[in-house]
Amino acid sequence: MDSYIEKIKFYSAHIIFTLICINDSIFINTWIAPGPIINIKYILVFYFSFFDKGRFSITFLFFIGLIFDSLQGMPFGMTPICFILLSKLASYLKQRRTQTNFQNEFIAFAISLLVTQIVSVIIISYFSQAPFEYLLLAINIIVSLIFYPVIRTFLKVFYYY
Repeated sequence: MDSYIEKIKFYSAHIIFTLICINDSIFINTWIAPGPIINIKYILVFYFSFFDKGRFSITFLFFIGLIFDSLQGMPFGMTPICFILLSKLASYLKQRRTQTNFQNEFIAFAISLLVTQIVSVIIISYFSQAPFEYLLLAINIIVSLIFYPVIRTFLKVFYYY
């Protein structure tokens, strides 16, 4: 019985991540603001890449990113690049840290989020004709950094206790 519960617990992260990516354009954009304010997708990718390296495979992140791009109307391939880059940065920063505490983890998340957002801005500016609002990007990064400890605490309680 424990093996079924562990499998459900393992794949629940995949299901939640997929549903957030599919529903992101419907719920977040219409209810809160014209753009996603909290990057829950990036928080989940970073968290599971930082703590559980084998949870989200590169293939899974690639296909979910392609689905998200097609639903959002973004340049095709931008989100998979960002997801994979974030996953690799989290794995690399986890290896480089000898002592893992919340401060080191938070700094690693901030660096990874900033690099990923810069890459997405570069891709959008080169491959899209839509105007880009840098104020919304700054708000997005700040709010994502503020909500990271809350979502991290929830994920730690749900997946590791």
